[in-house]
Amino acid sequence: MEKIVLILDPGEKGIVGNMVVENTSDSTIELGVQGDGPILRDKLMIKAEQATSPALQIYYMVMNMYLDPAGFESNYKPFLDLSRELVSEVPSTGMIMADIGEALIGGDYRDAFEKCFELMEYEALLEQAAMEKKRGKKADNDNSDGNGAGKGG
Repeated sequence: MEKIVLILDPGEKGIVGNMVVENTSDSTIELGVQGDGPILRDKLMIKAEQATSPALQIYYMVMNMYLDPAGFESNYKPFLDLSRELVSEVPSTGMIMADIGEALIGGDYRDAFEKCFELMEYEALLEQAAMEKKRGKKADNDNSDGNGAGKGG
């Protein structure tokens, strides 16, 4: 059985199984946890209204399945629908989404949850590339006066 280390900053809460733990000390603590069940820092939990992008929506759904595996049935269909929509709009997310879905079907909710971080990192990279491309187009437009003078003529 794998030992998981839960790090909690002063005053931070976390979930271990169906219990909430809190670091009441003035220093960061590390808890070694073994067994089945969710182990999650408060910092990693989000509310539905914070799921403002496709990756965060997937993260939120998987987080709920991880925290409450009994709710898998009610959460899986919306997850599947959003997954299909995401992959059809951004096909390059297909492998990550397949890995997340495979982990969920296999009952490895922790692995699925951890793979969501890959999805969020990838989404951030895509957003950054889109912003850079947009900045590049704006710079190209700023360098021309609209009369073709910027083309060496």
